Amino acid sequence: MADDESRFAGVKRLGVDEQVWHYVSEFPIADGGRGPKLLTGMVDLTPDGNGNPEARLLDLVPGRSGKAYSDWLAERGEESTGGVEVATLDPFHGYKNAIEVESPIVV
Repeated sequence: MADDESRFAGVKRLGVDEQVWHYVSEFPIADGGRGPKLLTGMVDLTPDGNGNPEARLLDLVPGRSGKAYSDWLAERGEESTGGVEVATLDPFHGYKNAIEVESPIVV
């Protein structure tokens, strides 16, 4: 499903927040670790026909930084983010900077 770019169609409200995935070693999974500790998650918060947000997970990327989010937005491009009217952000300033640089969305 991660390769299906159609999952971004119709997103009008985009949410972003970080997630602590685990509190143990960050060593590569092959070396017995559990991968990155921090992830940035993007969620579709577009309301359904009844006005209720579906809160559909769009993607998770390693890291908690403006760059992680900015890179994600840039990779999606205008085709995927052009319809976004509202962005809800964690108060982390790096996320705000990313959305201002990579998208025409008013924050």
